[in-house]
Amino acid sequence: MRKANPERPKSVSSTQSCHSSSTTMICHICESDIFEDGGDGFFYCLQCSTQAECIQTSVDGGEDYRKQDTRPPKVRRNPDFVDLSYEDYYKETRDRYVKGLLMMITYQCDALVVKFNVTPLIIGLVGPICLRFVSLSGVFDDDWADKAILESELQSGEVREPEVKRGKASEEPQNLYGKRAVTIWLSQLKKSLPLSSSLALSFLACHKAGTPILPTDIVRWARQGKIPYLSSFLKIREQMGDRSAACPVSVRVMFKPSQIVSAQRLEAQAASIADIIGLPLPPVNFYAIASNYLKRLSIPKEKEVLDLVHLLHNWSMPSDLYLSMNELRLPTRVYVMSIIIVAIRMLYNINGFGVWERSLGLLDASEEDVTEFDTEELLKNLETKYHEVAAETVEHEKDLLSYLLHGKNEIFAGLEEASADDTYRTVDNLWNSYPKDKEFEIPSKRGRDWEDNDLSLNQLSMNVDQSTDRNNTCSSRSRKSETGSMDCDEPSLEGVSSPDNHNHEEKSKEKAIRRLITDMRDNLFQYIPPREKVKRLDYLQYVRKNDDGALIYAAHADYYILLWVCAMVAEIDARNMHRSVLSFERRLAWIEKKIDHVLHLTPLSIPNRDTKTHLETKTHFR
Repeated sequence: MRKANPERPKSVSSTQSCHSSSTTMICHICESDIFEDGGDGFFYCLQCSTQAECIQTSVDGGEDYRKQDTRPPKVRRNPDFVDLSYEDYYKETRDRYVKGLLMMITYQCDALVVKFNVTPLIIGLVGPICLRFVSLSGVFDDDWADKAILESELQSGEVREPEVKRGKASEEPQNLYGKRAVTIWLSQLKKSLPLSSSLALSFLACHKAGTPILPTDIVRWARQGKIPYLSSFLKIREQMGDRSAACPVSVRVMFKPSQIVSAQRLEAQAASIADIIGLPLPPVNFYAIASNYLKRLSIPKEKEVLDLVHLLHNWSMPSDLYLSMNELRLPTRVYVMSIIIVAIRMLYNINGFGVWERSLGLLDASEEDVTEFDTEELLKNLETKYHEVAAETVEHEKDLLSYLLHGKNEIFAGLEEASADDTYRTVDNLWNSYPKDKEFEIPSKRGRDWEDNDLSLNQLSMNVDQSTDRNNTCSSRSRKSETGSMDCDEPSLEGVSSPDNHNHEEKSKEKAIRRLITDMRDNLFQYIPPREKVKRLDYLQYVRKNDDGALIYAAHADYYILLWVCAMVAEIDARNMHRSVLSFERRLAWIEKKIDHVLHLTPLSIPNRDTKTHLETKTHFR
């Protein structure tokens, strides 16, 4: 093996010509105009890694010249040059990638233990899981490299005579169409062992150890840089070096992820890995996850609610609490939250009796909703929690300097070491991603699965005075400011006692109802007025109805507010949260029906053996 070239590869743009001419160099495979020096005397396309046909550099740093023959001319080598075989190239590429991937997983597990107090048991679990996954991926098969080359040749739509044969001594191997074999093998490695599998394996170790770590936590911490993922290639480069003679691809190209997968896909990927290696998985740590959710919701009488949640879980034992390979299925955390919602509805009697409307003074107190649990206090706490969750901001978004440092250290890590062409290309790609001459909205702060709406629970205030002042003196767009004050143009009517003020309050209550109805309609929910002349006081089950091909979710205001806040905490949209609640309610109803059926069964009358023998004997004598 020869040592890696410490110099950075040169880049050639479309404006740079061959042999100081004005001819533009375009790749004949992908029509790209960006090339880089491969360190072997030739330039290669950055898009498809095809060798350029018109540029070559001498080893002593001579000028570029145009090639006249179809065959590349001989290159003068250094005296200490070491010939590398075909096997040296693919083994070095494979070993470096696998080693770097295992280092990423190790760094992530160490960060989980040190920063988030996860049990150190995950470090002992993740090792055997990773090794078994790598061994069953097929990258260490004897014919793996040849299959990858053959597959790249079959997938190529180019129809022409082959130019360079792979496996020739003293040359970097290529396929029949001139594409570098190193990039082909790297592409195949990223398909068999994707970089996102490092996050999936870290989560799988946490799940196997029984920790209440959710996929949303892993994705959020990876995005914030609290666990190494986007910038992990910097640590890998310190241990392995940037490149080697047999693997001329830089570490940044090999281990820089292009994006972070979603939490739902991460959970399905972890279940798929467990299925591949034959690892039996337990259900999620329901009790710990439910406890964390209840603490975030700030539910009054949390212990009583948690006891009922635990009882419902032990009674129903839903299979939805196991990881699934199906990405279209609802995540496990949503099913945990659905059981919590059902328990809260049972204890606080949230069954459409109009507690929220009565808090606005629109209804009189009734006897149907009398319970030892204060439902109105619960809804006030949920409103407060809504504002807290909506105002949560990660550390790198608190000020501009923190945001810029996060982009430098995580998102664009290592970019300052790239060439000028790479930097300008990255800036151009970012600039082209924005619409021209159009206004665009800022994305949500934490990149959740749910979307922020213009109408929020601050418009549905439980406090009549605040609702009156908020709804009549401030517009919806100027409701919030950085200092938490209200930008109002009209003078406040507080303290003014007159019939007009009373009528003003009545109108504000009606506006609060209309805002809630509008918000529910935007989320495909339909508002149901409070129940009147209630005949049955048992648990109320909601259904979906079909309206011109669209499913409409009908619900009361009390249930909708509870559902909305719980969906925000679980980081899912309200409709999918409602689907999960309906599914769990149907399961409970099915269990109750089966139990009632079993309890009313009458035992079968089976004749004893003596009576049967006597009857047979009597029939025989006849």
